[in-house]
Amino acid sequence: MGELAKLPGDTAAERRDAVTQNSILRAFTEVASRCGVTITVEHLRRTYVLSAGHIDNQILVAMARDGGLDARAVKTKWSDMPRLKKSLPAILRLKDGTALVLESVREDPTVGRVVVLSDPTTSSDAMVAFDEGHLMAVWDGDIILVKRRFTVADQDRPFGLAWLIWQALSERRLFADIAAAALVSTVFAMAPPFIFMIVMDRVLTNHSMSTLIVIGVVLILIVAFETALGHLRRFFTEIATTRIDGRLNLYILEKMLALPMEYFEKNPTGMILSKLGRIWQIRNFLTGQMFGTILDLVPLVGLIPALVILNWKLSLFVFTLTTVVFIIVLVFVRPIGRKYARVVRAEQAKGAHLVESIYGMKTIKSLALEGRRRQEWDRLVAQSISARHDLGLLANYPTTMTLPFERMIYSGSLLLGAWLMLTNPASMGAGAMIAFAMLSMRLSAPLIRLARLQQDLAEVRGAIGEVASIMNTPPEQSRAGTGLRLPVKGAISFQDVRFRYAPAAPLALDGVSFDVACGQMIGIMGRSGSGKTTVTRLLQGLNPAYEGIIKIDGMDLREIDLAHLRTNIGVVPQENFLFSGSIRENIAIAKPGASFTEIVRAAQLAGAEEFIERLPRGYDTGLQEGATNLSGGQRQRLAIARALLIDPPVLILDEATSALDAESETIINANLQRIAQGRTIICISHRLSMLVPADAIIVLERGKVYDIGRHEELLHRCDIYKHLWFQQNRHIDRGAAHVPLAIARSPNV
Repeated sequence: MGELAKLPGDTAAERRDAVTQNSILRAFTEVASRCGVTITVEHLRRTYVLSAGHIDNQILVAMARDGGLDARAVKTKWSDMPRLKKSLPAILRLKDGTALVLESVREDPTVGRVVVLSDPTTSSDAMVAFDEGHLMAVWDGDIILVKRRFTVADQDRPFGLAWLIWQALSERRLFADIAAAALVSTVFAMAPPFIFMIVMDRVLTNHSMSTLIVIGVVLILIVAFETALGHLRRFFTEIATTRIDGRLNLYILEKMLALPMEYFEKNPTGMILSKLGRIWQIRNFLTGQMFGTILDLVPLVGLIPALVILNWKLSLFVFTLTTVVFIIVLVFVRPIGRKYARVVRAEQAKGAHLVESIYGMKTIKSLALEGRRRQEWDRLVAQSISARHDLGLLANYPTTMTLPFERMIYSGSLLLGAWLMLTNPASMGAGAMIAFAMLSMRLSAPLIRLARLQQDLAEVRGAIGEVASIMNTPPEQSRAGTGLRLPVKGAISFQDVRFRYAPAAPLALDGVSFDVACGQMIGIMGRSGSGKTTVTRLLQGLNPAYEGIIKIDGMDLREIDLAHLRTNIGVVPQENFLFSGSIRENIAIAKPGASFTEIVRAAQLAGAEEFIERLPRGYDTGLQEGATNLSGGQRQRLAIARALLIDPPVLILDEATSALDAESETIINANLQRIAQGRTIICISHRLSMLVPADAIIVLERGKVYDIGRHEELLHRCDIYKHLWFQQNRHIDRGAAHVPLAIARSPNV
């Protein structure tokens, strides 16, 4: 096996970091418990993926918020300590990074004011009083104030256009700066037509060189200011867009992780990705088309009066043409929106097919399905092309119809202005006519954009609806901050549990009842579709809509914090997913701070050590996507090691040995007694030899408990168990099958 790199905790510096982190987390959990919220250090490490290292105040505040608490990091002085009396206990951060619990502030008759601190990392309940001199030597003013959140918060604002606008308004200071820069730039941009008018009507007429020089200097200054303001506008826009992007990214992942497992099982991955991809179209609309159009409309406040002052007759002509263009664009908004919705549906179907083909490429190759998949792809591409073609044809009509009117705004202004000059020379000069024509183009563009904004808005509303169908899905009820987080020992009870996967579906579990004592190994067997995996899904809280009662250590499952529950239940399903990274990282993914010794021990118990040692880089061997460079049995053993590393009080093995060869299964079976030591095991397996050591075996049939008993008892009285056992063990003499097995057992279920 190759030389291994050191893990966190292997060096003296890393051990100091681990001690510092433990101090902070212990202080936090102690203060949280005083506020009525029970949180374990292990839960925090797993939830926030904390390896040994520094934890800043922002992370602590986030932990408190997620746990149903309000927290605030403050910088205070010794003189301000008495003001904190009503906010205690609090977390006091020392200069070396560790933390203590600030219990109280009181006046001592001997030394004056003192603060009373406790160290939650020690087993002693002793508290120590510090005066100013001793405290300021180790403390620089950092305190985390924590209190219970007693108010009932409103439900989260649903995702929609209003929510997105609210997110944009959170950057209102930046947008105000952008608007100010745009407004001043517009004023400067309106100056050249008037300067051109002055040049035509005064400079050239009067041959005034001094005026021309002044105008030249003014133009240079205007260009310089326009350039600087344009740079600032783009700079601030980029900052605002980046911040909104960051919030959207965080929001999307937070919402996705909060969705129930049922959502991902019922919706194709490609469809989900296609819908989520449209959020960037929404963001571009908010920060691009909509905000840009609003900025372009602001100059109209000064532009319209300027045109009227130059010539009201020409202004009336331009306003009429612009209104016609506006109406034409509005007429086509709804039809184009319907065509666009068809394009979106076609693209979603195409994306879903492509993602499904990539995920199922192994099956496509093995069954030679390339032709059929290509045929389906061709059909979807044809639908997409047809939809886009229809959209393009329809969108061409308003463009074609408005183009003559847009051209007439400029050219018509020149012609009409020239006619007015010829018929009434006093009405306006040549410079004023050219200036009017130049300004008229600045009038029509924002109004046309405003009309087309309606079309963009129709498209974006469709995108918002697609994204909202995911983001507004009711999240999994994690009960964070309100659920129980008591230590789990492993006693399990099902009491008349009924469950169906859909309202019209048959019962997957029908009146299931059984009890499991702490430390017992329970086997579950039955035909396909009998409800074996459903039992484990309910136990993990993946499907909350069941009838009856499920208890763990006497606590109703519905009252337990889901994250806490799942950190105490290790699960090895039949199909496992391994992440990109090394073997060591995958085993330790649920416990980032695990030492190398712990990782090796888990691998040995899972029977993975023997093949890992043969790899060139051992535990540092990198895994490809989906761990395709490992066999199915090797992937399964790594999954078992991953589940064992967290040392869960409850371990679920759902066909965990189905992909193992006989030798690997023998290793797992040989280690099963060591694996089971001190924990409750629920083992589902079609291989009944795996269930022989169980304290009891539950036989399920069509969602009901058909029988419960030990291996020998079921061989005598349960026809389903007996039939399957003899099918799998025909090579064994039937008489030998009735010989009692010499296996140490705990009491019956």
